[in-house]
Amino acid sequence: MEDPMEVRMGITEYLAELPEIERFCTVDELHDSVERLARERPDVCRIRRVGSSRLGEPLRLLSVGHGPRNALIVGGPHPNEPIGLLTVRHLARLVADHEELRSGFTWHFLPCVDPDGARLNEGWFAGPYTIRHYHSRLYRPAFADQPEWTFPVLDERAYFDRTLPETQALARVIDELRPDFQYSLHNADFGGVFYVLSDPVPGLAEDLAEIAASQGVPLSLGPVDTLGWPEAGPAVYLMPPAEEILAAHARNGGEPRGGGSSTHYAKRHGTTTLITDAPLWYDPRADDTSPAGQAYAAVLRAAAGRLREDADVLGEVYDSVLPHLVVPTPFRAAVADSLATGRAFADADDAMAATVEGREATVAEQFSAGSVPHMLRLRGAGLLRRQLAAETAAGNVSPPLRAAARRADALFDDWCAQAEQELRAEPFGLRRLVALQLGAALSTVARLTSERPITSERLTSDKERGR
Repeated sequence: MEDPMEVRMGITEYLAELPEIERFCTVDELHDSVERLARERPDVCRIRRVGSSRLGEPLRLLSVGHGPRNALIVGGPHPNEPIGLLTVRHLARLVADHEELRSGFTWHFLPCVDPDGARLNEGWFAGPYTIRHYHSRLYRPAFADQPEWTFPVLDERAYFDRTLPETQALARVIDELRPDFQYSLHNADFGGVFYVLSDPVPGLAEDLAEIAASQGVPLSLGPVDTLGWPEAGPAVYLMPPAEEILAAHARNGGEPRGGGSSTHYAKRHGTTTLITDAPLWYDPRADDTSPAGQAYAAVLRAAAGRLREDADVLGEVYDSVLPHLVVPTPFRAAVADSLATGRAFADADDAMAATVEGREATVAEQFSAGSVPHMLRLRGAGLLRRQLAAETAAGNVSPPLRAAARRADALFDDWCAQAEQELRAEPFGLRRLVALQLGAALSTVARLTSERPITSERLTSDKERGR
C-alpha cells in the first residue's frame, strides 16, 4: 500500500466514486455482483467456497489482490443489519479498481455470513425505511443463532461450545488467513455511529471521527450495547474479553445465551478487529453533550424499569400462546431471546447506575438510554407477530392464538406510535452510510500499515505460517 498519510488524504477521492444507492441489496443481488466482479477481473479476483449455512447455502470467499497482508471483511454478521452488504459490494469493487489499495493487503470478503437470516429480512430492504415497516418485517436471531456471537468460550465461568456451521466456516477462514485486519460490518438503530476495536490503534479514533463528520453522521456519545466498556476515544469502544461479557450473565443469575465473537476469536492471531455500527435513523441528540437536567443514575434506572415492564407485558402474551404454537420457525426462539435481552439490558443499566451517582447525564446519554427500550420492545413485538402470522398461514387459528395476535398487534401499534413521537427517526441516505463504513476500513488499514511496517523478518514469518 502507498504511504498511509497519502491514503488518508486520498480517502475523500475514493469515496467520491460511490454512486447513489436507493435501497439495500438482496442476498442474491449481492452474490451476483460479487461473482460478476470475479468474472470481470480474474487477474486480481478469486472466489472459493469456505462453508455452508444451516440451510445448505454455499458460503464463498472473494479474495482481491496479492498483497503480503490479509484483510478480512465480514458482511451481514447480524442479518437485520444490511448496510454491510452494500459496503462489501462497493469496497470489493474499489480495491479491485485501485492497485495502490492492493499493494499492502490482500482483501478477503465473506459477503454475507448469515444468508438464511438475511433472507428473512428482505421484506423491508426496499423500504420505506420507517420504524413501523422495518419492525413489522424484521428478523433478529437469538444469540445462540448468531454466527457473530457463537464462537467457543471454554472458561468454566461462562462455558459455550454450541458453534454454528457459519461460525465454524468463519473460524476456519480466520485460522487460515491470520488476518492483520478484520472488519465486521454492523448497523445501529437510532442516532449516531459508534465503533468497537479489539485493541487501541494510535490515531485511529480521530480518523474515525473525521470520517463520520465528513459524511454528516453524528457520533453516538451515549453508549447503547457498550455500556461500561472502556473507550479509546469518543464513540470508540474496546471489546472486553468474552469471559467477562458472558460471566456478567452468570452474575445476574442467567446462563450464557451465546459465546464469544469473531473479535475474540481472531485475537489469537494478533488480529486488529474493527466494528462499525452505522445508524439507520438520525437523531440530533446522539452527539449532544450538553447537560440533560437529570441525574444519569436516574436516567439509567428509569430505562431499566421500562425495559422490565415491557418484557413482562410482552412475556405475558408470549407465555399465554406458547403451548399453542405448532409451526417451527426461528421467530419463536428469537422472541424468547429478545425478552431475555431486555432484562439483561435492565440489569446492566442498574449496575451502571450504581457507578455514576451524583453525575448529571448529557443529552446524548439520556437519548441513548431512552432509545434502548424502544428498540427492544419493537423487536420483540415484531418477532412475535411474525411467529403468529406463520401460525395463521399454516391454519392454526385457535382462539388462544387469535387472542394473542390481537394483543400483540395492539402493543405493536401503541409502541410504534410512541417511538415515532419520541424519536426523530429520519433515515440516513444509504450512500453516506456505505461511505462511512468504507472510509473507516481505509483509515484503519492505513494506520495499521504505519504502525506495523512490513519488514523482511515479518515477511519470512508470514511465509512460514503459509500466509
